[in-house]
Amino acid sequence: MATVQSLAKRFEDTIHNYMAAIDKSLLPTRALDEEMVRKAVFLVRHDGVQIQSFNEERLLLEAIVKDAHSVKVILNFDKLTAICACPQEPTCRHRLAVIFALYQKIGSLSEWVTAWREPENKQLALLSEKRSPEQWTKLIRSIWRDAIPDYTTRNYFYYEQMFEGRLKNALSYVPLEREWKVLYRTYAHFISLTEVWSTFISGTQEVHHSFFKTWFDDELHELRDLLGQLRVQHRTFEADAFFEHLKVLVREFIEVKDSSFSQRFSLYQLFWTNLFTTNKLREDELVALKNPDERLKAFFNILLKNDLDIKKISPNETHDWVALAVLAEDENHLQALTNVLLAIKPHVKTFLFEGLYTQYRHQYVRTLSRLFSQIELSELDWEDLFKQFGHYGLPAYSAYLIEKQMYKQWAELHHLHNSPLYFAEECGLKEVQNEAPDYVLPLFHRYALSYLEERNRPSYKQAVRIWKKMKAACKKSGQMEFWTAYITEIRTQNKRLRALQEEIEKGNLI
Repeated sequence: MATVQSLAKRFEDTIHNYMAAIDKSLLPTRALDEEMVRKAVFLVRHDGVQIQSFNEERLLLEAIVKDAHSVKVILNFDKLTAICACPQEPTCRHRLAVIFALYQKIGSLSEWVTAWREPENKQLALLSEKRSPEQWTKLIRSIWRDAIPDYTTRNYFYYEQMFEGRLKNALSYVPLEREWKVLYRTYAHFISLTEVWSTFISGTQEVHHSFFKTWFDDELHELRDLLGQLRVQHRTFEADAFFEHLKVLVREFIEVKDSSFSQRFSLYQLFWTNLFTTNKLREDELVALKNPDERLKAFFNILLKNDLDIKKISPNETHDWVALAVLAEDENHLQALTNVLLAIKPHVKTFLFEGLYTQYRHQYVRTLSRLFSQIELSELDWEDLFKQFGHYGLPAYSAYLIEKQMYKQWAELHHLHNSPLYFAEECGLKEVQNEAPDYVLPLFHRYALSYLEERNRPSYKQAVRIWKKMKAACKKSGQMEFWTAYITEIRTQNKRLRALQEEIEKGNLI
């Protein structure tokens, strides 16, 4: 093979192209990029790069980089690509080290690094000048100027690593003054979230959708904390422009028309319930919005305590309207709560069974039950609502039946759904037993027989415990004659089960 020097001279243009690509893709203001370049330069200066071979036919250069572990790097001079055995993508210090080692043969690596870092020095100088919201916005967005790799959409773990890395870079420029720190962090989190938005939304459609949703909830929680701090923090006159600019950014974000309105709306609401809280600001915002969605109008009308008139809602919007109902409850706006819930009611079943993952259904049934209990509904409306809840609504329906003293219907409901003992107890079995013991006897009989079928002593003991409750119910309802006949028949049918007979005698059931 020709010497590395002659090879570098021969492919000088190719090496300059590699360096230009590095200069374009890496930012000195990004901590991870700066560290990568610094480590690559260290490897070159300490003889960590060894050129092994060059394939003339395929224009492939093979090198070994001696890092913590030796790794192989292959440069394709024809396609201007670089492949490394390490897992870091799309670039790494090993690829850079090989390219730098070649460049060092035709130019000054020190001068290139100095020139590469010059934008960073200019940026730092800019930061030392009078700050402005436009400057902050430009700085944070510059960190996101590189395209986000497609594979992050399909793999949440790469996505999370990418987001945290870029956000960390943005936060590295947080002002030193205490009074500006929280405001800058709010800018960094919000702008970073908007920059990664399309990737996040695409990720919610992929295999790792639950991870993306959890990540978004965590980001909302982080922003809520920051906004809460901003709300109580002393505000200087100089900060007014930053809050005004932030308000405009948030408005521009919600006015984007795409399929992610629900997620955008949840983020938008954070700012207008936690930071921009005066009626004057909210009234002005409602006027400033261009062609606002009905959900946006309802949101501000609830906050402003205006009467709310809802004509009709789309089934796929139900999730947002449920959130608005919760807001109306928090704001003690009964007129709005009533109208929102009546608009939601026809779509409850579709919302629960087509719009939610299974693990969230119990939670939303509890929420809806609480909300609907605060407005006037007829018995027929309640019946319809509980039918839409399906088996997820059994606890709420049970509570309703007990409240209405409809104990027979309560027992029939749990017979129909074959409710296990623990569940019936959670739904008020003890209260029904106290008020109407006759109706729980068939349930106790079924529970006892289910234990009897297991044919072991521990199960017989459980059956005896249930029969004791059944005996107490018979005594309270004046049916001891029935009880005596019942337990005698049980003993007769199971006379060969010695362990059961012993447990019945120990339990004093006769």
